[in-house]
Amino acid sequence: MGYHLGVDLGTTFVAAALATDSGVEMFTLGDRTVVTPAVVYLREDGTLVSGDAAARRAVSSPDRIGREFKRRLGDPTPVMLGGTPYAVTVLLGTLLHDVLTRVTETEGTKPESVVLTHPANWGPFRRELFDEVPHVAGLTAPRMVTEPEAAAAHYAASRQLSDGEVIAVYDLGGGTFDATVLRKHPGGIEILGIPEGIERLGGVDFDESILSRVNYVAGGALSELDMSDPQTGVALARLSQDCVLAKEALSIDTETTIPVFLPNRHFDVRITRAEFEDMIRAPVESTIGTLIRTLRSAQVDPSQLTAVLLVGGSSRIPLVARMISEELGRPTVVDAHPKYAVALGAAALARTGVSTTRDSAAGGAPGPAVADLPAFVPHDVPADAGAPPVPQAYDAGGGPAGFDAPRAGAPGTSYGPPAPPDSPPAPPALGGGPSGRNRVLLVVAAVIALLAVVGGVGYVAFGQLGGDRQAPVAQPAAVPAPPPAAAPPAAAPPSAAKPAASVPVPSLGPTVPAGATSGFVVVSPNGRQAYIANRTAGVVTVLDTAVNRVTATIPVEAGPPQFLSFSPDGRTIYVSIWDDARTIAAVGVLDTTSNSMVATIPVRTRPYLAAVSRDGKWLYVPNHDSGTVSLIDTATNQVTNEIKVAPNPHWIEFSTDGTRAYIANHESNLVSVLDTSNNTVIAEIPVDVSPHSVAVHPTRPLVANVNYDSSTVTMIDTNTEQVVARIPVGKKPQDVTWAPDGRFAYTANVEDNSVSVINADTMTVTATIPTGGSPTSVAVTPDGRTGYVTNLKDGTLTLLNVAG
Repeated sequence: MGYHLGVDLGTTFVAAALATDSGVEMFTLGDRTVVTPAVVYLREDGTLVSGDAAARRAVSSPDRIGREFKRRLGDPTPVMLGGTPYAVTVLLGTLLHDVLTRVTETEGTKPESVVLTHPANWGPFRRELFDEVPHVAGLTAPRMVTEPEAAAAHYAASRQLSDGEVIAVYDLGGGTFDATVLRKHPGGIEILGIPEGIERLGGVDFDESILSRVNYVAGGALSELDMSDPQTGVALARLSQDCVLAKEALSIDTETTIPVFLPNRHFDVRITRAEFEDMIRAPVESTIGTLIRTLRSAQVDPSQLTAVLLVGGSSRIPLVARMISEELGRPTVVDAHPKYAVALGAAALARTGVSTTRDSAAGGAPGPAVADLPAFVPHDVPADAGAPPVPQAYDAGGGPAGFDAPRAGAPGTSYGPPAPPDSPPAPPALGGGPSGRNRVLLVVAAVIALLAVVGGVGYVAFGQLGGDRQAPVAQPAAVPAPPPAAAPPAAAPPSAAKPAASVPVPSLGPTVPAGATSGFVVVSPNGRQAYIANRTAGVVTVLDTAVNRVTATIPVEAGPPQFLSFSPDGRTIYVSIWDDARTIAAVGVLDTTSNSMVATIPVRTRPYLAAVSRDGKWLYVPNHDSGTVSLIDTATNQVTNEIKVAPNPHWIEFSTDGTRAYIANHESNLVSVLDTSNNTVIAEIPVDVSPHSVAVHPTRPLVANVNYDSSTVTMIDTNTEQVVARIPVGKKPQDVTWAPDGRFAYTANVEDNSVSVINADTMTVTATIPTGGSPTSVAVTPDGRTGYVTNLKDGTLTLLNVAG
């Protein structure tokens, strides 16, 4: 009897299900469980082994084990197994090949059709890379669907949904989180709004939190280990496995004990469920925030939801269901085995040949007619949430991972195993020593590096547990350390949730139309809108950041809008207005509640980027051609004072406490420091040629400024008012912006059509991201997830997924 196969290649586990005329059931892949670990081991003879056979070797040979590599799809750095580099697509192909082989051997014949699943927030680049995986495994043209779609198909098959019912799929797995909203209608099920996800959040991050807790309770015992001792690696690998078991135990018990066996020392660490929930509460809150944004993009109120469907092994944690119900006021539905729901749904879709979101988004032909399951009708899907188009390093033949030639065992005849690399060139080392962070974090990072098998390259390390991965590098001594935390100014808005961790290499999102001559962008303090100054078009364009669509166009009658500055409360935008003929010089007042211009304030000469004081009472306007700063009372919209500064002030920004203002003076090659208590210049800092803009670091005594004609960024220590670093970037940088978490800065390079990403610790460029024509500004949402780049020539915004 024929059968159809659904495969869920997860971050931590691989699951498969079979669909026949009699029903859908899981296929047992593991030795003791239905699923098998998503782990690959490199044997001494050069062959790859996956699943339980690989996991059993994790303790004895941690340097030859690869795990959690799905997270790195799109990363050009190869995974190192025993000193040999492998592309992520090869390792995923090995997992899939072994599944296909085991299923075919057991069933006696190949499946009639196969459906593979992937995260909903993957864009075209990573989906295109994922297309290589079945080719590596020797599988011809399987159907691709998103994981939430597959889970919803399983839900729809096992429960009766009435027309008009809306459900949300909350998918928290081992390494990623996805949120999707779906609605039943007579023709099937449609996806509402834009599915969102968190690329690097899942059960493995919770495991790391427990590992960190063990070290803390043990008084830093892990910090004292000799990492050069092979026995240390074995002990830490075993401890990591015990942390995973402890996490799973706390889902069904109120406490657990972790045995810790270190060289020359043995002790136990007790962890309660309450302690574990405190460790993971913040990341779970971030998933709920993502779900709420998905609901907003779908224009669905939580009260309209029939239920929230919990999918993924990590959704079994009791805290998850409790927090969702408390936040949304809706019931949660969890399958008896939530980690199986995706595979079961994929098998059901394979049996019915349902047309998928992937087909439509990629422009492919529709699938076969629907049989006994509702069709999925894509309503609105993201154009790209993937990584930038850089080559995947090293295929099985040692070159760029294109897999142009079929492998041994061609598709249609047998499943050819992936061949080992043929002496590929060694990947470049990402050098440097440990940063000045707590040594325990580096030790824990070493544990994760051992288990993730990035060995010789030294690629994977965690700046903080549960955070994004980056190479540890030496921090220059001249870079100022963070100051003690200070209380926010009295007039500051209430503090928001902790922003997402920014990553060294942001991925490209979609390109969004923003109107002709889109020259400058700001994001509202609440993150819900982006406002774009369209210069010669004479308008300000409003973009809804939930759906990235233009919702309003505001005429600016006084002249061309050049720059935009928000008041701290978000109710007012001050628009710098001038023309190239220098006949217009004014500041417009835009009311964001009505999206209308309500006043125009004349100033002396062309106003560049202004800034509002932290208490919202004063607007400081740099007058480019007169070497002055106009001080405007925001209550009366009247100029009350003129402050003399160095020639050609371009940009002004306040320190976080509001006591200082920093001004980039374009023709003077200086950054002026203004004491806001008496509005006098107290320092002038020489920088490179043509300083164009400044950006104050959100937490550290550091100011970045771009130098337009020298194509550099200079970093200024605000404690000493000295330049501590000069960083080459792209040609003609015009704007610099910090990520909300302060880990990276972004420059818009006008002549290079690119954005440079700068690491705040190492003062080096970690990535150069392509944009549209003439990028002139960058703004990042307060939650630290999305960057918006204005492309002046193209009339577009390039979206950056700055959190990965």
